[in-house]
Formats: sequence, structure tokens, C-alpha cells
Amino acid sequence: MRSGRSAAAVLCGLGIAGLAAAGCTATADAPSPAAGATSPASASHPSSPATRPSPAVSYRPVNALCTRLDLRTVADLVGQVGAPQGRSRTSGNSANLACAVTVGRLPDGVVVTVRADIGAPDSGRLMYEGLRQAQEASGPVTELTGLGAAAYTYTDKATGVTVVTYDANLYLTLTATPLRLGADLPGDLTAGLSAAAASALTALRA
Repeated sequence: MRSGRSAAAVLCGLGIAGLAAAGCTATADAPSPAAGATSPASASHPSSPATRPSPAVSYRPVNALCTRLDLRTVADLVGQVGAPQGRSRTSGNSANLACAVTVGRLPDGVVVTVRADIGAPDSGRLMYEGLRQAQEASGPVTELTGLGAAAYTYTDKATGVTVVTYDANLYLTLTATPLRLGADLPGDLTAGLSAAAASALTALRA
């Protein structure tokens, strides 16, 4: 979907008020990402083992997902990681998690938004295939390797860079939206989001 949303609009859609403002005033005292997380291949960090899909793998909701993300590569590109905020909703065997964290400050900072949908076995693939078809009808996508069972990325002028992946019963998206609407984003941002996605898969694995 293509719309003229700013970073603040993304946060409002998550029901997370005030985070965009926090991103504009982030300081060096902002909390660091979770220690011990791994990162995929990038210019700043060594490559980590690829996440391998397995029929035995399943995923479950966790508290404070954004505090478990490896955002080091994103921080190297745009600045200090701020305080994350999020929400979750569980119904029966399904769960929907959403969180956001500001990285950097104006004019170059971004809001990283994470959405995780956890459901019945194979639900991740069903969501991935259906929503990928819809995205391909809107614009080009680029295949990613070594992440989940399958993954791709795309860029939107308004919403920024998005990485999408799935595995077993999990469908996962991460988006980096510029704090300043229309700002240019670093070319290595996809690698940073892929690192964060890999750490989210690890955190959510049952």
C-alpha cells in the first residue's frame, strides 16, 4: 500500500503516542539494544548464521519485543537507539505484536516499526504469499536470502524501507520510516533491518 504517511502517522497507527517527538530529542542516554544479539552480513558487523526454516519450529509472543532487537547496524547508519514502545493483542492461539523505536534524530533519524503475527501452523506462509502478491501489484520487490523461510524487501517514498519474512506460524515485517518525510535513507538500511528481523525470529522462537 502506498500512502503519504509521516513517521508520526506510523506511530499513531500503532497507538504509540509521543514516540516521534522522543526521536527528535533523543540523547546519548537512550538505552542500547539488547546485548548478545547477532547481525547479518554488513560492512560494520560479521555475518551471522542464516535463520533456517524447519517443520518443527514454532513461534510464540514475547513481552517488549523491540528491546530484543539487534539494531546495531541501523544505529551505525543513523544514530542512537531510543526507548522502544509497543503493544500486543492475543486471542486464542493467535497473537499480534507491534512495537516501534526511534533511531537517530532529525533530519536523518528513522522510526523502526515491527509487526509480528503469530497463528496456527503454516499461517506465516499463507499471509506472506497473499500479501506479497498484493505488494508486487503495487511496485517492485527484491528477494532476500538467509532470512526465515523466505523474505523480500521494498522501498516506498513515504513509508521508507520494509523487510518482510515468515517462518512456520510467524509473519514478520520491519519498516524504517524517516523522521523527516521524503528524506533520503542509507543504502545499507536493508541490511540493518535484516539483522533486526533475524534477532526478532530468535526472540520469538518457542
